[in-house]
Amino acid sequence: MCVFSSFGKKLVTSIMKKIFVCILFLIVLFSCRKSFQTSIISKNEYATNFSIQTQDKQVTIISAGNCVVFPKDYKSKRCVITTTSASAYIDALGEINSIVGVCSPHYFYNPKIKEKIKNQSIEDIGNDATLNFEKILALQPDLIISGHNPTYEKILNQLSKQGIKILYVEEFMELHPLGKTEYLKLFGTVFKQYHKADSLYTFVKKNYEKLKEKASHATTKPTVFTGIMYGDSWYMAGGKSFLATLFKDAGAHYLWQDNKKSGSIPMTFEEVLSKAKNAELWIGTSNFKSKKDLLNGHSNYAWFEAYKSGNVYALNNRENQLQANDYYEYGSIYADKVLSDLIKIIHPEIIPEYELTYLRKLE
Repeated sequence: MCVFSSFGKKLVTSIMKKIFVCILFLIVLFSCRKSFQTSIISKNEYATNFSIQTQDKQVTIISAGNCVVFPKDYKSKRCVITTTSASAYIDALGEINSIVGVCSPHYFYNPKIKEKIKNQSIEDIGNDATLNFEKILALQPDLIISGHNPTYEKILNQLSKQGIKILYVEEFMELHPLGKTEYLKLFGTVFKQYHKADSLYTFVKKNYEKLKEKASHATTKPTVFTGIMYGDSWYMAGGKSFLATLFKDAGAHYLWQDNKKSGSIPMTFEEVLSKAKNAELWIGTSNFKSKKDLLNGHSNYAWFEAYKSGNVYALNNRENQLQANDYYEYGSIYADKVLSDLIKIIHPEIIPEYELTYLRKLE
């Protein structure tokens, strides 16, 4: 009896230990799964300046160095924007009616925005120098989308204290063209249009990749340079810049492609001339309307072979009378069209039927 009793106790103890281990395992497993399910951080393919973390009851967006927490079911219904590019992302997702205020209305190219400003369904809430605190507050927005601007900071902080969400967006800081396109996902999250955003992003990305692949088989790489003089300096795009990436993907030899900077390189006219005098193409001459206008800006531009041969292009094919430019709106989304423009200029035989969207040849 004693032996049986001892054995029984050991058996029960063993079973209890196994049960305890199983329960502990299930608790840990459940906790891990719950943690996985309730905290999902999005992985961007190209964009590096924002991230989205989805949890059980909230969505956290980190963008342009700032963190904003939204309820899980949040959808902006009344927003104020201070940048023109934001209007394009919002319009592309079918949410243009959510915009109730814009900054510097004359900068906007989109005819729908212009019409809403005209009929006052969109209000003018400021300019580059300041924002109208009282007017914004009266509009009762649930969201303000802005870039970092030192003159706005004090007012935006005050508006934040009134319970208005402030989301900073700076897609122009991205170094890859598709990085800008990928901001569709950020706007899709805020406006509850994620599937539409992801679909458009995928469409543009696939087009871009196909075009890049075609350009990679070109047998020549025409030389190209960009920019103009501003005062005493010529700010040339660095070799790791957004523009350098576009030139490379379009099958060109950008003369500063070996430079290691992602920003602009301040140079003298003489420095640029010594390297780019015989370049075949000059792409990106601000918003000049003609070769004559360009020459009026600096008479020595005539020394460049690209000027002499007529291969000069400005980024103003979609610009209205107030010089509002669609490149800075929908051009932020349609990286494939921007690349198409460059390929059409650099290797026209690749897409013979295509007509330029944003770039225009100066006559």
